[in-house]
Amino acid sequence: MNLFQFRRYRQWVHHLVQESRHVVNVRGDILPAEALEELARRTQALQEAWKQRHPEHVEEAAEELSEYILRINPPRRFAKITEYVEIITVALAVAMGFRTYFIQPFKIPTGSMQPTLYGITVGTQYAPKWHDRFPVSLVSMALFGERYTEVKAKVSGQVGSQFGNEEEHIVFYVQDVPHPVRKGMTLFFAPGDYVAKGQVLASGRVKLGDHIFVNKLRYNFSRPRRGDITVFSTDGIQYPNIRPNSFYIKRMTGLPEETVAIDPPYLVVDGKKITEPYPFARLVNERDKGYVGYSLARDQAAIPVYLGVQGESRVLGDDEYLMMGDNTEHSYDGRYFGPVKKEYLVGPAFMVYWPFTRRWGRVQ
Repeated sequence: MNLFQFRRYRQWVHHLVQESRHVVNVRGDILPAEALEELARRTQALQEAWKQRHPEHVEEAAEELSEYILRINPPRRFAKITEYVEIITVALAVAMGFRTYFIQPFKIPTGSMQPTLYGITVGTQYAPKWHDRFPVSLVSMALFGERYTEVKAKVSGQVGSQFGNEEEHIVFYVQDVPHPVRKGMTLFFAPGDYVAKGQVLASGRVKLGDHIFVNKLRYNFSRPRRGDITVFSTDGIQYPNIRPNSFYIKRMTGLPEETVAIDPPYLVVDGKKITEPYPFARLVNERDKGYVGYSLARDQAAIPVYLGVQGESRVLGDDEYLMMGDNTEHSYDGRYFGPVKKEYLVGPAFMVYWPFTRRWGRVQ
């Protein structure tokens, strides 16, 4: 047996032995005992022939084993496609289980946690630049989560006044056709102007919010801590303008049975101004980075707020947590709707995984 034959026979024998083991692993529970015994006998015969290094004996044993494997495990139609589908299905099942019980991704919907975490923001940009052209624009979107966008008139006609002012959009109508424009975009018209179909009405640069990982397991084994950036369900909150069946993310500021108050710019707990852990000191001291400290909730006509009066304090229940945004001047948080019960806490955020900005990495 020369070197070329040796390598070819060795690969052949190895492949058939592996295939024999695969049949036992996959179909061993449904094949009759006689078939498994015969498969084992032929596999052993091939291995013995290979030890003797006799080409004719190896070929004969290999053909007998190959024929028997095909007999008890005939090839399926579209075997490769079926295998890929099975692999993808198992991978999805594992991912869904992991997402359900351990770690779940969320995206920041609003700017209530700025400048610690960012929601969707829009900046002015009058026209596309070279890096906004396809396919270079895909790189900017994939890495940094930002893109240039335009709103064009769908029909010709006169622009009516804004119909509604939503959280992220101002909706203008042209001939009864709605044209949502994101807040922060540059407008190229005024209400009452006549526009032609295809005319650019607004443009801007949209930056998608931070996408984070949330640890869904931790609160099952340890108590929530002050300073945690926590995701919670809104199902237990009955308050105007709170979206039901949704999730919010805020910083945990008050713990069960504590007395909380706000003495701008400080959070006050049990009569003590809170400056620890570090994020609370940052909110007060790092104004050059966009932090403004804590402020009282603004009065809302006929709607009571939870913390809106100087010197007023509230006592949390034995399973209640007070959640506030870092951007307290523009955060609709526990100062308005009050505490959140523990059963509605999802878990603390621990990492920004996308986009790749200066905030990527550990959340604090």
